[in-house]
Amino acid sequence: MLAGSGGRQRLRQGGRGRMTVHDKDTFLEYRREQERRHLERSDGNDPMSSLLTVEVNTTELCNRRCVFCPRHDASVYPNRNLHMSVAVAEVIGDRLAEVDYRGKLSFSGFGENLLNRNFPDLVAAMKRRIPHGLFECNTNGDFLDADSARRLFDAGLDRLYINLYDGAEQIGKFERIMAGFAPGSYHYRAHYSLDDHGLHLNNRAGNVTWLGMEGSALESLRGKPCHYPFYKMFVDWNADVLFCSNDWGREIVVGNLLEHCVPQVWLGEPLNAIRRRLMVGDRSHKPCAGCSVDGRLFGRDSFERLRRHLT
Repeated sequence: MLAGSGGRQRLRQGGRGRMTVHDKDTFLEYRREQERRHLERSDGNDPMSSLLTVEVNTTELCNRRCVFCPRHDASVYPNRNLHMSVAVAEVIGDRLAEVDYRGKLSFSGFGENLLNRNFPDLVAAMKRRIPHGLFECNTNGDFLDADSARRLFDAGLDRLYINLYDGAEQIGKFERIMAGFAPGSYHYRAHYSLDDHGLHLNNRAGNVTWLGMEGSALESLRGKPCHYPFYKMFVDWNADVLFCSNDWGREIVVGNLLEHCVPQVWLGEPLNAIRRRLMVGDRSHKPCAGCSVDGRLFGRDSFERLRRHLT
């Protein structure tokens, strides 16, 4: 039985100590603990230590149309049969190896990872090159079975997040699938609440217009900084680096890892120019001007490290 009522779930361990279910608040707490551990191991004087997460978008396909996602409206964000190749993954891995990257590598992005047929091979290619990184994957679970999960863990995945979109009753199915895997190697995220979908909802840089977040939500953020470009690098299926993981419209590309090394992109002027504006709460440029993301829930230490570097 899960704790909470009215769709709001709290983290609870199952009777065998296996099951972990996160709501939006417990997941944020979990991420902050990951951040703390990473920063404790890093050199605070090195601006590259601000990079906590590399988020990778491996496919432009998804089989779901969640109301809080731009894919809910195909005219806003249509499915495209585009996938990251193993060759591109190898280059990305090589680039991260050059800086001895030991942070989190999150396979999440804009699509459903298991719709990329080569996804386990992508994981393996990167893990061989950055063996000390923490490899995580998000999935809606619709294409998950014990064999596909085993392939991912054998490839080097450290943690699997299974997003529950339909209800708590999904847990029984997934517990049967994951019965042979180590406790702590997978977690559930409760996204089925009709109130907030288990998320700190936002309009994905203005690409979700049907949830009524504009107006007062945008006004409340005026003059406030955003931490996203200070701690997370978003790498698209073709190795383009977007300035922010919420830039679903791909309005600002700051580099490409097939052409540039990681420091050139992460500490380069295109991204630093955006940071200088966001440091002082200037959200007047697109797409930030229409974005309802708070951006201060995570990444404060990275923000401070890069602010010292830039001033």
